[in-house]
This record gives sequence, C-alpha cells and structure tokens, in this order.
Amino acid sequence: MDPVDPRMASTRRQQISEALLDGPLTALEIAARFQAPVKTILADLEHVRRSLGKRGRFVVEPAECLSCSFVFEERARLGTPSRCPRCRSEHIRDPLFSIRA
Repeated sequence: MDPVDPRMASTRRQQISEALLDGPLTALEIAARFQAPVKTILADLEHVRRSLGKRGRFVVEPAECLSCSFVFEERARLGTPSRCPRCRSEHIRDPLFSIRA
C-alpha cells in the first residue's frame, strides 16, 4: 500500500463541496459526517458559497416552519432560525444545502 501524501489530501471544505454535489444535506448532517461543531460547518459552508465561482452553484433550500409552513426565503444567514416570525413556533426544518454543477 502506498503512503498518502499529506499535500494531496483534500481539506474539509473541499470534502464538504464534494459531499454537497451528491445531494442536499443539512448543516447537522455535515457536522456529524465530519465530526465537527455545527458552528464550524456553517463557517465552512459560507466559505464554500463564496469561493465556488464557476465550478457550480451553491443552492440553499430555505428553512421552513413545520407548524405554519412559513418559508424563510429572505434569510441571509445559513443557520437554522430559532423561531418562526409568524406563529412563534420553534419547530423549524433545517435548511438544506447542495451544489449543482
């Protein structure tokens, strides 16, 4: 077996980009996959969104209130909102992230 050259290993952000090409994931699912805090993953996702360029399009399926179906379309932050502005429910579906080539 050949030893792996550490310079050739991909970074966590590159690995996240590759995972998002396979299909949509929540920040929590990505955090579990890479064994990192959600806060770190959100920073990584923001970096991936800014640096993607012409290699693909970063797609965010917005969070949604599971009580009244309010969709957080105008939200700039990538994290899950704490409560719904319409009904004040805290039962919110996490946003989904993906990359389309």
